[in-house]
Amino acid sequence: MKSSNKYLLYLLSILFFFTACKHTEKAVPKLFDQLPADSTGINFTNQLPVDDQFNIFTYRNFYNGCGVALGDINNDGLIDIFFTANVLPNRLFLNKGNFKFEDITAKSGIQKKSKWSTGVSMVDVNGDGFLDIYVCNSGDIKGDNKQNELYINNGNSTFTERAEEYGLAVKGFSTHAAFFDYDHDGDLDMFLLSNSFKPIGSFNLQQNERNIRDSMGGHKLFRNDGGHFTDVSAAAGIYGSVIGFGLGVTVGDVNNDGWQDIYVSNDFFERDYLYINNKNGTFKEVLENQMHSISNASMGADMGDINNDGHPDIFVTEMLPELESRIKVNTTFENWDKYTLDLKYDYWNQFTRNTLQLNNGNNTFSEIGRLAGVHATDWSWGALITDLNNDGYKDIFIANGIYKDLTNEDYIQYISNYEVMNGIMSSKDKDKSAFKKLIDLMPSNPLSNYAYSNNGDLTFTNKAKEWGLDAPGFSNGSAYADLDNDGDLDLVVNNVN
Repeated sequence: MKSSNKYLLYLLSILFFFTACKHTEKAVPKLFDQLPADSTGINFTNQLPVDDQFNIFTYRNFYNGCGVALGDINNDGLIDIFFTANVLPNRLFLNKGNFKFEDITAKSGIQKKSKWSTGVSMVDVNGDGFLDIYVCNSGDIKGDNKQNELYINNGNSTFTERAEEYGLAVKGFSTHAAFFDYDHDGDLDMFLLSNSFKPIGSFNLQQNERNIRDSMGGHKLFRNDGGHFTDVSAAAGIYGSVIGFGLGVTVGDVNNDGWQDIYVSNDFFERDYLYINNKNGTFKEVLENQMHSISNASMGADMGDINNDGHPDIFVTEMLPELESRIKVNTTFENWDKYTLDLKYDYWNQFTRNTLQLNNGNNTFSEIGRLAGVHATDWSWGALITDLNNDGYKDIFIANGIYKDLTNEDYIQYISNYEVMNGIMSSKDKDKSAFKKLIDLMPSNPLSNYAYSNNGDLTFTNKAKEWGLDAPGFSNGSAYADLDNDGDLDLVVNNVN
């Protein structure tokens, strides 16, 4: 009896110890807090209504989302925010300090001209000391010429649209623009990333069209000739073909020679491009000489030195899920015959996963995505390489998710059934068109963004949950800046719906 009492007291003491520990355990504050619209004044949403004439079945990039640009437009020392929306108005928010923002879109003179916006850049185009805003437009909406817009800063928080005057009223399928001084003449030039308008199934992959320029679109390089931009793409050695399905571009000095180089990530079957600056107004495309393997459906891209060796590394996002269940439902892999044909017709070694290219400092890269643990993040878009936790090592943020799972095999198999499709087409539900019914049936699964903490040894750990960045959604464009001047970086992410 004595022994059993002693044993009971022993168990109670252990239970008390763990209970006490549980109660005294302090909650660890998260690195990031999501701020609500009623606090910040930012009530922007990239809302995408379903339309019978324009939807995911008539335009494959319908759910690719939009961009965000950060910059101080009025030189008051506070970073302002510009959001693009696909069909709704683009919005400019003025930073008033302490995370309070004012929507000044109307009084700033910014009036969206095109019907479908994509990426946006804030940059001092004319060198007057004030940031201007360049908006890319795309889509395939009837009656719209998809003309890009350049808003020149008047110096008083108002803007005047002057794209035509500056030679930047490009009409096509623009995704994003990167401004940089490629020829060292003291002004900013521009690389324009474009996507293609042609259906993927219409291409003959045995006739590589990379060297044929596309009259309607294609990637472009514009030289700044003292306030007017000239298209020098062909002379500069830039590919501008119909197979350039551009979804990401990043600029940096890859070989540390003091001149800016360009990396372009192309979706679908076309390989990516790595342009090395020849220092004479031209570029040499060298990807196959420097990289052994790349992503297949390449999407976002960014450059940054992940191991502090002084050489910029390159990260590219793709669509390989982390969860096995989503791999089985949403992912298709190329067979050996298709892979060997791709090599034969110069599409290079492409694989379904994110790639992290470690710069070896000798004009070669080692692909370490799987070693680093950053190769599988599902349907990923914007990629950012920056030090999020101020520990001296650059981390990786990935904006993630697509509003409708276009590649869901269960959905594809279901609607491929003749009886199902016939039932949809002959339905007497007058409130829903056939397009609307098909879209409603398509699965929609919000996904968490990824925030990879750099471990300092070429590996990364996803800290999205611990850092407060794991809210599920459909994120696309993203950008970072110190919005409150407290010495650390804040994140702004543009989401669909």
